[in-house]
Amino acid sequence: MTLNITFNPQKRSRNKQSSLSQGDKVYLYNDKTYTGTLIHPIERTYPPKWTVQLNCGGYEAVNIKHITIVESSDNQHSLQEASHNYESDLEIPFSDAKDKPVKPISELEREIVILKQEKALLEAENQLIARRYRELERKNEILKKDLDQAKQVIRRAKDISPVMRWSLKRVLRLAHNACMDVQRTVGGWLLRMGDKARKFRRLADIWDLISQDEFILSEIFPPEKLIAIDLIQPPKRRKKPEPPEKIARPLMCPEDVIRNRTILLVLSG
Repeated sequence: MTLNITFNPQKRSRNKQSSLSQGDKVYLYNDKTYTGTLIHPIERTYPPKWTVQLNCGGYEAVNIKHITIVESSDNQHSLQEASHNYESDLEIPFSDAKDKPVKPISELEREIVILKQEKALLEAENQLIARRYRELERKNEILKKDLDQAKQVIRRAKDISPVMRWSLKRVLRLAHNACMDVQRTVGGWLLRMGDKARKFRRLADIWDLISQDEFILSEIFPPEKLIAIDLIQPPKRRKKPEPPEKIARPLMCPEDVIRNRTILLVLSG
């Protein structure tokens, strides 16, 4: 059951204003000694006001809510009409039970059970989410530790490049995968592919060219840098240094050794 009360103060003020008329004897501000006579209403004022000629002399513009009519038979009747109109302004409609039927208790209990089941499912989902969150936090901590170790290694490393350093075996492996060959020649290294050959001074230059993901043969073997295969000379073997020729000297007796040392001392002095 609903109770709606609508109050319209403007309509009430209009009803009270209609009950007032020119020449009525009134007293103001609930003070029966402060009396006067209504002259005329003041237009375009809210709340409505009347001009009152005071018995003590002078005039005053007074809000109608502060004006009380001196009781008389006619005025009493008008006040009763105003109170009746005020009571009619209170709209108190009562809703009928047929407009909104009340659900039976069994249906309400069923809805309560369904809500409890949904609450249990939500709690289970929250627990699962919390468990996954803890697992992700643990994995994140492991990754942070690995990252810190990698940063420490990089900070201490002399060469942080992840590419392996070049060597003859690695260069040969890359060259063979690209159908090329690398061999040593006089004054450098030779990169060959079929009837084309190019000479490099360092093995690192060959590594820089063929270690790329994509390369163009015309850039590796430009026509102006090709050499004739017939002019290729094999590397010369280094000669082993010959030991100095041994000179046989006669053994010296102790007296000769002492004499030579004495001569050397005299010469150095």
